[in-house]
Amino acid sequence: MSLFRAGDKNQYPPEEAALVMRLGVFVTMRWLYIVGAIITTLVASLVFHIGFPTLPVYIICVFMVLYNLVLRRQVRSLKPDNTGSVVQRARNYGNIHIMLDMVTLTVILHFTGGIENPFIFFFVFHIIAASIVLPYRTVYTLATAAILMVTLLVGLEYAGVIPHHNLVGFVLPERYQQISRILAVLVALAFLLYVSTYIITAIAGELRKRQRQVMELREQLLEEKTRELEESSREIAKLAEEKNRFLRFLGVAAHDLKAPLAAIQSYMGVMLGGFSGELNDKQKNMLQRSSIRITELLNLISDLLDIPRIETGQIVQEMKEISLRQAVRNCLQDQRNLAREKGIKLKVEMPETLPRIRGSSPRLQQVITNLMNNALTFTPAEGSVILRVAEKENDIQVEVIDTGIGIPPQDLPRMFEDFFRASNVETKGTGLGLSIARRIVTAHGGKIWAQSPCPDSNCGSKFTFTLPKKMEGR
Repeated sequence: MSLFRAGDKNQYPPEEAALVMRLGVFVTMRWLYIVGAIITTLVASLVFHIGFPTLPVYIICVFMVLYNLVLRRQVRSLKPDNTGSVVQRARNYGNIHIMLDMVTLTVILHFTGGIENPFIFFFVFHIIAASIVLPYRTVYTLATAAILMVTLLVGLEYAGVIPHHNLVGFVLPERYQQISRILAVLVALAFLLYVSTYIITAIAGELRKRQRQVMELREQLLEEKTRELEESSREIAKLAEEKNRFLRFLGVAAHDLKAPLAAIQSYMGVMLGGFSGELNDKQKNMLQRSSIRITELLNLISDLLDIPRIETGQIVQEMKEISLRQAVRNCLQDQRNLAREKGIKLKVEMPETLPRIRGSSPRLQQVITNLMNNALTFTPAEGSVILRVAEKENDIQVEVIDTGIGIPPQDLPRMFEDFFRASNVETKGTGLGLSIARRIVTAHGGKIWAQSPCPDSNCGSKFTFTLPKKMEGR
């Protein structure tokens, strides 16, 4: 079982997390060591019939279980704080871990043959573990302590101060008194301990150094990224404010232009109707051309007024429960007349019933009218235009399909940009109709796109937009 949850590890700085993780590994490995000691004792006594007192070994294993539970609790009590004390506490706990393990190993060695036991070199594993967690000076101290413990144990047994427990049937009983063997084992052990300490502390120190460098680089990168994000946020806020200011100005300017142009258009209508006196053909032609230009200007102003209204969220205030079917029907009369005049076959495919949606009926009619006008404008006589409405699982899909001139492939990605007109279009226009349609559909939570040629007929164009059946806040 893990000593701390995965979510807790992320709360530690990297160095603290590594120390706590390693202490957790020590606790886990100690369980394996206890189990291994018990199994080795059973196999040695029951299978190989090696004689030695087994009861003290089992008692020591029980003691190890108890203090491992205490150490496990200590490790779990380590919590990140702002004082930086976790590293020092973790190292103190590591020191306790290693010292307890070395003492218990020494006691086990006493009851299992002392200098005769080949597991005497297990002290090397304790020193390796200490080298990973503790400062190098502490590790050298522990290595020296391990040598002193073994030397004291062997010396006391050699002098007869404490009894020697021979591994009967495994080692000759006089081996623990052979001074040359004792010195050879102690020298070999000391050599292994100090060499292991030197190598592992050097590697661990280099790893810790690299870890600190990585942490410093990470902090520098985070600071730089934070500054860049703050600067970007300020720039975005500044641009947003400038955009809103421009949209407000645009709305005011367009509104102020619309009123006098509408008045001029009205006067021209009076003049063209003959109510202000007879006009000759030349005068009528000039007034008609002027009236057309003013109508184009009024359409442009209407489009320019629509953009700030949509961008500032005014369209949301117009939304309510509506019938999309009724909105489509409101658009069709004028479109049928235009199709009849151009000799174009207009077909409408719409189910008898559609779910009500939340939206602005005038704005959606504006989208449908724009798409239908484009389809009828760019479709030659004898062509066809289809308006198809279908209910899908999560939305309602509206398609306008024509057999017209189509859209060049290079122009498709830009069809919904402001003031953009396809390269194969010769008729004049504001170039804002489709961009406004995109804004309206997006404000309704839907999507709009164009395909050319139409995948159904491999000619003309197909414009599709979707509207969700349910919207947030409904």
